[in-house]
Amino acid sequence: MDKNGKIAGKVSIIDILVILLIVVVIAGIAVRYGSSITTSAVKSEAEFEYVLKVENVRSYTVSALEKMGKITDKKSETELGEIIDVEVEDATQLSTTVEGELIDAALPGRYTCYVTVRATGKESSDNYILDDSTELSVGRNIDLYSKYVKTSGDIISVKVVE
Repeated sequence: MDKNGKIAGKVSIIDILVILLIVVVIAGIAVRYGSSITTSAVKSEAEFEYVLKVENVRSYTVSALEKMGKITDKKSETELGEIIDVEVEDATQLSTTVEGELIDAALPGRYTCYVTVRATGKESSDNYILDDSTELSVGRNIDLYSKYVKTSGDIISVKVVE
């Protein structure tokens, strides 16, 4: 190192630290955003059904869901399946009575829908993946876009169609 802080008169320690920092940041981004599912982990293409619980919707959303139809991603570019069944029940909410008891009180004009969607995608050893890389797992909230409705719901079940 010379009196100006350069190694062999050309590269300074600061230059080396900056290059090392850039390499570490790139490696961190690759680890964070890299695909967790490799092609060796994917077993096969599969057809499966998943059920979404769509809560606290009004009657016009129920009517739109009952028209069935194909669902797509947010930009309507990738088909993610087709609604094959819709079950509807009155929406409820936990409430406390004047005596301090918890009850399921009906919400007038509101409904809970159980929307069954049939889709194709990839099955791996521990999950299912749609064509747009959406992982289907119980408890996950996903958006539902169709020609008639835009809403979201929580996945309550996923199964492979034999």
